Amino acid sequence: MAKKKRIKRLPQISGELNQKLLKNAHKSNDEILDLFHSSIHGIDQEQYEKLKELYGPNSISGHKQHQWYHSLFDAIFNPFSIILIIIAILDAAIPSVRDWPSFGIIIGILLITSFVRMFQEVRSNRASEKLHDMIETTAAVERNGIRKEIPIDEIVPGDIIHLVAGDMIPADLMILNAKDLFITQSTLTGESEPVEKTTGLNKNYDYKNAIEANNLCFMGTSVSSGSAKGIVLNTGNNTFFGRIARSISKKRPKTNFDKGIRSVSLLLLITTILMVIVVFVLQGSLGTSENRWFTSLTFSLALAIGLTPELLPMVVTVNLAKEAFRLSKQKTIVKNINSIQSFGAMDVLCTDKTGTLTEDRIILERHINVEGKEDNRVLIYGFLNSHFQTGLKNLLDLAIIEKTKEAGFDYTANEFNKIDEIPFDFQRRRMSVILKDPNENTQLITKGAPEEILAICDYAEYKGKTIKLDSKMRTQIRNIVRDLNEQGMRVIAIATNHQPLPTNRSFHVKDEDAMKLIGYISLLDPPKLSARKAILDLQKRGVQVKVLTGDNDAVAKYVCNQVGLKGKKILLGDDVEMMTQDQLIKKVMFVTIFAKLSPEQKVRVVDAIKANKHVVGFMGDGINDAGAMRTADLGISVDTAVDVAKESADIILLEKDLTILGNGCVEGRKTYANIIKYIKMTVSSNFGNMLSMLVASIWLATYGILPMRPEQILILNLIYDFAQLAMPWDNVDKDFVNKPRSWNARSILKFMLCIGPISSIFDIATFLIMFYAMKWNTSTTENLFQTGWFLESLLTQTAVVIILRSNKFPFHNTTPSLPVVLSLIAILLIGLILVLTPGFNPIFSPLSINDNAIVIAYIVAIVIGYIVMAQLSKVAYIKTFHSWL
Repeated sequence: MAKKKRIKRLPQISGELNQKLLKNAHKSNDEILDLFHSSIHGIDQEQYEKLKELYGPNSISGHKQHQWYHSLFDAIFNPFSIILIIIAILDAAIPSVRDWPSFGIIIGILLITSFVRMFQEVRSNRASEKLHDMIETTAAVERNGIRKEIPIDEIVPGDIIHLVAGDMIPADLMILNAKDLFITQSTLTGESEPVEKTTGLNKNYDYKNAIEANNLCFMGTSVSSGSAKGIVLNTGNNTFFGRIARSISKKRPKTNFDKGIRSVSLLLLITTILMVIVVFVLQGSLGTSENRWFTSLTFSLALAIGLTPELLPMVVTVNLAKEAFRLSKQKTIVKNINSIQSFGAMDVLCTDKTGTLTEDRIILERHINVEGKEDNRVLIYGFLNSHFQTGLKNLLDLAIIEKTKEAGFDYTANEFNKIDEIPFDFQRRRMSVILKDPNENTQLITKGAPEEILAICDYAEYKGKTIKLDSKMRTQIRNIVRDLNEQGMRVIAIATNHQPLPTNRSFHVKDEDAMKLIGYISLLDPPKLSARKAILDLQKRGVQVKVLTGDNDAVAKYVCNQVGLKGKKILLGDDVEMMTQDQLIKKVMFVTIFAKLSPEQKVRVVDAIKANKHVVGFMGDGINDAGAMRTADLGISVDTAVDVAKESADIILLEKDLTILGNGCVEGRKTYANIIKYIKMTVSSNFGNMLSMLVASIWLATYGILPMRPEQILILNLIYDFAQLAMPWDNVDKDFVNKPRSWNARSILKFMLCIGPISSIFDIATFLIMFYAMKWNTSTTENLFQTGWFLESLLTQTAVVIILRSNKFPFHNTTPSLPVVLSLIAILLIGLILVLTPGFNPIFSPLSINDNAIVIAYIVAIVIGYIVMAQLSKVAYIKTFHSWL
């Protein structure tokens, strides 16, 4: 048994639960089984039904399904909607300025915006729940002597659970029997080093905290190595994890995407508040009407609504939900909907070799002795080890068993009886079974990585004799293994005990000593035919592919060369172990292949890549990949992965194929493109409008004229936002998706400052024409002035969508999607009806085509000039900053 270590900085369990767990830990197996009315073979169906009704499902209730009324509440009672409500209340509550049409418009905008947002969020949440339900985590439970896999939420106290390497602990358990069981408790303690768990509480230690108990395992932890059988003590909210989930849960670090959204929203909010304060002060101090301060307040608050992209959360949600649905049709399940953008931002993909670059179809090619000759005894020894092991039977074991059956030697299993087993773990990289042969002799048969097996062998079977291993023979053995590796084969060494073994005790790792090497089994996992094309596609799209594998360097190099990954320099786990993190950070981007890595070393490599300012995706399916997947910006797994890997993933692929990742990158970049379109168009347009409002407020306040009525600002904002709702369905230029797209808040600020003021120039030109040429400069013609600017603003904002949605010339090699075109046509028709049709007074003074043909012509000319100027400015911006969206 490994020497017991005291765990540091342990989370504290509540007193009552802690005492209950420790009390149970002190009980014997028989006592604990009696307490839960269970047996070593589990409970029966009748007991299960009663216990399920008593304790409920084995799930943590902290995460509740998001109900529609929560979405509606959030949509109505957010800072921007509250401002709308305040304006509506002021309009309705003060008799002297009561304006029922204005009140109706404001309430209408509030309801439409809130219900649209609620509908989209509910739809997205339902989609996420539906996709999440496709991922089912199970556990091996024994009931009535029958062992079966069931969903973990069906587990009840008293159930008997079987654990092997790779399993997640589904509830709080007490270990009934175990074989070299090591548990990773980092989810609870923060300690990455696995802790050994055994049967029976260590009476020599004074336990104060139940998590230290050597015979207790807790929900949320995972089996690093070994096997065990345990009884369920607590489930769901009654578990240690259930009690402290909120206090110990750590949110994943904010992504570049999250920070970008937050910084843009903050930027707009601060800018809007400052501009609104200035407008309010200027309108109130320079105005001449009796209610100028209230009018100025109403106008300023409406301005705040009109200039703020309150639909930004909804546009983001719609984009992400749409792509989640699209990816689901491409054999991709999105667990974390926000991770879709990380797909598009990813510029380094770290992946394991097996099953990704190879077919994940192991073929046993050769079974040879120490001389390098085919030898059936080697095959039989390997078969006995694989047949009798109770841990995970991987593809390697299945290939050995299948080959033995084909050769007709599988009958040998009937001649042996199993005594014990020493399970596999990632540190030893080997496993052993202890068998009694037909002659009643005890044999320990070990298989594992050649170097690890050679390290425990003092002898070898050579030409029918047992010889002492010397340096010459060891060199010869290593050369044979190297030759096989260079042919792309994975080599497994087989050894057995040299000295007789006792049978009246259990066996441990220390028994794997002074052994006799029998030979090797070489297996081939053929490279995938599609891997080369998929890697080339990822590289063309700006994604570097790095291989992080536990296999040896020769096999890794051979496979990588076959699929087009050329790696002159290979970094081994031993090299990584010798480096400081700063040294690794400097080295990591110059290496493509990392071999013989431990799980901890994979985490270090991923951390080092991230430190080089890269967005990292990690694709894995094993226990040894879970830590790296959590560390990466994007964790990718497959539906056949072990539980720990699936729980660590953001994205789950229904096929382990790099081609699917290429499609995911494209969809992620499309998502980013349509989100950034909305943000940059809204930012530039709103900033231009703010400047125009500021100029108009200073200039027109002395004349007692508002540049635009609050209701008109809100209507303009509503119909413009309506057009933006189609943006998630817009087309994206093909060249845009050819490289990673990461968030850059500074580019948004530059865009706003450079493009925004252009619209202000043409707004001011419109002011001058209407004020001096048309003589709309009195209180009696104020409505005409406001209606004219409304029309010009509507036309220029429509032009903004066409011009700014792409870095190319509009309708030349780039066309908006049909939903975007239809939405723009719709808002133009609505706007023209409002300003040209009588019946909307006092909100609008209709512009007669006959009486106001000159001003309409002026406005159309200004809009044309704006389109030309905006396009020229876009070209200049691209040449200056070498980017657009």
